[in-house]
Amino acid sequence: MKKIVLALAIALVATAASASELLEAVVVRVGDRIITRTQYERRLREKKAEIDQSAEPSQAASLKQQATKALVNELISELLIKDRADRLGISVSDAEMKEATNHLKQQYNITSDEQFEASLKQSGMTRTDMEARLRETLVTQKVFSRELRNRADLSDPELRERYNREKERFRLPERAHLREIVVLKPDNAAKLEEAHTRANEVAEAARKAGTDFAQLASTMSESASKDKGGDLGEVAKGDLVGELDREVFNAAPGTILGPIETKSAWFLMKVEQRLPSEVPAFESVKEKLRRDADEETFQRDYKAYIDTLRKDAFIEIHEDVIPKA
Repeated sequence: MKKIVLALAIALVATAASASELLEAVVVRVGDRIITRTQYERRLREKKAEIDQSAEPSQAASLKQQATKALVNELISELLIKDRADRLGISVSDAEMKEATNHLKQQYNITSDEQFEASLKQSGMTRTDMEARLRETLVTQKVFSRELRNRADLSDPELRERYNREKERFRLPERAHLREIVVLKPDNAAKLEEAHTRANEVAEAARKAGTDFAQLASTMSESASKDKGGDLGEVAKGDLVGELDREVFNAAPGTILGPIETKSAWFLMKVEQRLPSEVPAFESVKEKLRRDADEETFQRDYKAYIDTLRKDAFIEIHEDVIPKA
């Protein structure tokens, strides 16, 4: 079962320290809100645990280093947003919490409270921890929806301008629509010549006038594609192994190639269609443009928004209290 902590994309810290935490050193103060050393260490452990769960092992150390470096500013941003939510009178109702919790369960295919509690325990969280974080996440989303630009505000003219400026990055490579018939090489070397002969016979049959290549593939091919009449769909230049790639992208539409021998099989290919390298039409990439622009716009606006909040806030950072990595 996946750990629920991964679903809480914005894992905000609690807004109030416990009595025991108030007796210890403060790492960050933003107005009346503080982050204690214990809270800081807990948050850092959780971030590192999430990296261990989601990142490639070869990248984990670097990602943990980046997370540690960025944590203080993240905590300041979160407290600034919480303070802003209070000033705007933003809160989350019990009904909204219930709906969000049910959505979280559905996301992880959790059907009972027992499963939910077990998943929380695996994540090292109590239900109280989860609800506090979920509430803070919902509050943050409300602040953003009120004060940051939404993707729905991006007009078609704005997107088209971006398309015209960046359309080369959407360029499709040269492609070919292919069908295949595959004759596998047997493990038994004594039967190798027999398989080779069969591959040549299938090739001869495929080239006979009136032969339906798709039908032949469905009966003679030893590849999973036989269920689709050997249809491979569109294949980009460079995606096939060297010899196949050269043959296919030097052939005219309708050409039947092969059998072409590789280490594991003989391939018979029909080039159904050749498609040139081209830039797709605006309408076909508009929604991707919208998603990309929205993410970039959000990151830019978010940074500017936090910078504005920081200018008017009282912020203290106690570097000497921050635990050394």
